[in-house]
Amino acid sequence: MLNNGRSLDELHDTQQSTKEILFILDDLFLFSIEKYDQLLREEIEKLLKQMNVPEVLFDKAFPQIIWWLLFCYPQAPHGMTIYQDYLEVHNKKWTKADKVVQAHLNSWLSITPGFYRVVKIDRKYNRLFHVQDVFLKEEKKVFIFNEIFQTPKMGEIISGILLPVGNNVYTTQGRLFHLPVTIVPELMGRFRQFLERHNSNPDYVVPASSYPVLLRITMQTMEEKL
Repeated sequence: MLNNGRSLDELHDTQQSTKEILFILDDLFLFSIEKYDQLLREEIEKLLKQMNVPEVLFDKAFPQIIWWLLFCYPQAPHGMTIYQDYLEVHNKKWTKADKVVQAHLNSWLSITPGFYRVVKIDRKYNRLFHVQDVFLKEEKKVFIFNEIFQTPKMGEIISGILLPVGNNVYTTQGRLFHLPVTIVPELMGRFRQFLERHNSNPDYVVPASSYPVLLRITMQTMEEKL
């Protein structure tokens, strides 16, 4: 729900499709808990051990780790992601959906998490802001629909999965991982070292599979510097 009494259609040209997309995200989460609860618990436990960071730090990134597991980690039957399995199970239902909704569902198949700097906060909507990918320098307009989630501050670095939901707006389904500004110079140096060793792409495109490693680097830097 938008603040300041403003309605959803003031921000989106496709109000109904956006509502449907947000419903699908909730439905996907319920599907993952009902069908993959044990598997998710096991994977999260493995990641916690691999990252070797204090649990209090791990908890800060936990919501985005969950969504990474749903969208980016092939673990469901036949090597699919949980999201791919969700689409297959609900194939008949979503093929009848609005074309705008279908287009967004298809775009989520190639979604990747990232690290972003907040470069602008909208004056009218205090939950609408612009971010820039710290590697690719691409900008995105983000709106946080869930009012319980903390909104970032200007200049802050955030991390997570940003999902397109209509009218060139992205959102997060789960609390974003907020990084202290004081660690950013050191962190960016460590990121570049990692990507130069493991990725020949000069634009520092971060593969979705590398996200847990970058989170580990982030949390270890936080532990050392704070």
